[in-house]
Amino acid sequence: MLAAQMFGKFVPAFLVLVSLVQPARVGAQSVSGIDPVAALTVTGAVLEAAEPALGPAKPPTAQEVLLDVCQEKGYGEDCAKTLLGMMWKESQNVSSAVGDRGLALGYFQIHYRMHKVTKECAQDLRCSAAWTLTYMERNGYPKYPTYAIQCHNGCNIRNGYAASVLRNARRLWGEPMTIALAQE
Repeated sequence: MLAAQMFGKFVPAFLVLVSLVQPARVGAQSVSGIDPVAALTVTGAVLEAAEPALGPAKPPTAQEVLLDVCQEKGYGEDCAKTLLGMMWKESQNVSSAVGDRGLALGYFQIHYRMHKVTKECAQDLRCSAAWTLTYMERNGYPKYPTYAIQCHNGCNIRNGYAASVLRNARRLWGEPMTIALAQE
């Protein structure tokens, strides 16, 4: 198995080198001037050095997903920070969070029945963040960000929700957060 993996890594590089090297050789030198043995040694070293980069892709952080959602609508980092603060305030980054006596669900505690949002969307970070951003836009975002944030918890309610969200946003943005899919 290991031999097959190693073979698979080196064969493409070897084929490239073989195509560069002419068949007629003088001693260890090819007609093209490339020493095939030295070239293979260098190629092997390059492949070994690159091996960690060839490993499994690292999943995106919550910040990266939220920034992507905001950029799709033409917003930047401030938008993503706001969504991160809201997500933390609502669920502390737990997709399966349930609140308001079972009426609210997911990362952003969306009242999924009232807003006709599927449970799957409420529990998916990208989908629920996109829905939340659209809801904020309907409530004045980005012109009135504090009001739009507060409306996620109830418009015209003076309970400190927006201030808490913005504090969380500033505090948590610099700490890469993994996307939690269940109560962890």
